[in-house]
Order: sequence, then structure tokens, then C-alpha cells
Amino acid sequence: MSKVGGPAGPIKVINRPAVSGTHQMFKEQVLGGGEFGTTKNITTLDRDATTPLLQALGNNGIGYATFAQVVNQRTVRVVPVNGATTDAGNYPYQRQLYYAYKNPPSQAVKDFLGYATSSEGQKAMLVGN
Repeated sequence: MSKVGGPAGPIKVINRPAVSGTHQMFKEQVLGGGEFGTTKNITTLDRDATTPLLQALGNNGIGYATFAQVVNQRTVRVVPVNGATTDAGNYPYQRQLYYAYKNPPSQAVKDFLGYATSSEGQKAMLVGN
């Protein structure tokens, strides 16, 4: 760890469980479809939740999360990838999420979609994570 600015010692890798969409995206985009390692410094969490992941990091850990899950955290920092930050249009690890609904949509669905796609709704999604 001293090579990256910390005290001497191993770096812990905190992995999300296989049921996690973030785990699957990381596996596809970062590992090219490969498998996660199984060395003793890699810990795979039992459940997919950000707070336990952040707690497991300690002062010598690294993990992965969606930007929305960590943007307002004060205990972790987001690491640029090849110099690109998450707010850059060229950030290499992004995924699209979609809403699915039955056609024709009910009024409640129309209202929700209107809110979710508004600037207010977009801000609320970042704050809620």
C-alpha cells in the first residue's frame, strides 16, 4: 500500500455479491467477463449494500460502487480512471438503466416518469443514494 501513498501493508479488495447489478457491470466492463479473484485479500460481501461496503474498506481497502452511491460520502474518495473523472463525458465505466412499464401506462406511471426524468427528480436520485 505504500506505493499508493499509504502505510506499508496489503490492500483489501471489497467485492459485491454476484447478485448485484453493480457486480455484474464491473465484471463485464472492467474484467472483460472474467472472474473475480479468490486470494485472501479479497472479501465478497454477503449482501449488496453500500454502507457495509464502505465500512469494510477501513483505511486500506478498495471497492466499487455506483457514483450515485458515493457522491455525497465524506469517508471515501472516487478514483479517476485513466485520468477521467465520473463527471467527464468520457468516463469509461457507465451503464444505462431503463424503466419498464406496461402499455398503456397508468396515470401514476406517467406521473412517476415525468418526475424521474425532470431535473428535480434527477437531483433526488443522487441525494437518495
